Amino acid sequence: MKQFFKPIINFYHKLSFWAKILILIVIVLIVVVTFKKNDKKEGYQQNDSFIFKQGVDVYDDFYSSIYDQLVFSNIKDNYEIGKIIEKTQPTSESIILDVGCGTGHHVAALEAQHIPAVGIDISHAMIRQAKEYYPDYNFIQGDVLKAMQFRANSFTHILCMYFTLYYFPDKLTFFKNCMYWLKPGGALVIHIVNRDMFDPVIPPANPLLLLSGQRYADKRITESKVTFDDFIYKSNFDLPEGSDTAKFIEKFSNRETGKPFRRNEHVLYMESEDRILTLAREVGFIMQGEIDMIKSGYEYQKLFILVKPS
Repeated sequence: MKQFFKPIINFYHKLSFWAKILILIVIVLIVVVTFKKNDKKEGYQQNDSFIFKQGVDVYDDFYSSIYDQLVFSNIKDNYEIGKIIEKTQPTSESIILDVGCGTGHHVAALEAQHIPAVGIDISHAMIRQAKEYYPDYNFIQGDVLKAMQFRANSFTHILCMYFTLYYFPDKLTFFKNCMYWLKPGGALVIHIVNRDMFDPVIPPANPLLLLSGQRYADKRITESKVTFDDFIYKSNFDLPEGSDTAKFIEKFSNRETGKPFRRNEHVLYMESEDRILTLAREVGFIMQGEIDMIKSGYEYQKLFILVKPS
């Protein structure tokens, strides 16, 4: 081995200073390019195979790493938190649970106002992402359909934002658990949409930002398309007429070859607004008010404030 490298070493020593620098630059570039090629997100790494994800499995490391690029809206989050604070008056003595916390932005927004908050999500990957973004805040991996997840009277507020409620086929159990976990007089804030009218196009696929393209379309637009550096994302929202169950299908394909490499299937249990609120009342919640999301660009979407009796 020494005999093999000896001529190379001798040749290197005979080079001028600038020639040596040039060789080092070339080596560094080769290393950088090699690492860059290997630094691919989970789903895209496996572009020679096809991945199908369904249910909670959708929210893996790959999806959690691009989640904010697909759905995050700082305008929406700030509007929601501002209105929730205005309507429910939390203080530094409050403790708020954010159900389906995702990457943690609602928790961070509350903590920035000195309001203690805890985020919970069933996805391990989403919790890891939230902790990476906000290592100083409290995030828990858990299942809110299990009553023993928290003790009775643990929270002054519970938030269930951005379609999280629609992932629960058993909303009655969810409402019962929230009633159990809330302190007397505590508030539950839930996100509900007009399932036939809301805009299912994701934010980066809507060039109008605060305006819905649905206003100017002859037929409801249900498809989205976003181009990433390495892949193309497409989605479609499908709610069959007369059904309470919708599907949100996401497809990923290689940008260069067009070859599909991943498909996500979200099942959303979208009972009518009246039916959902009736279930909440059956558990004992009292309607306190509602927040229309239209001013944040989310038309036909509302936050409902429900209160546990004192």
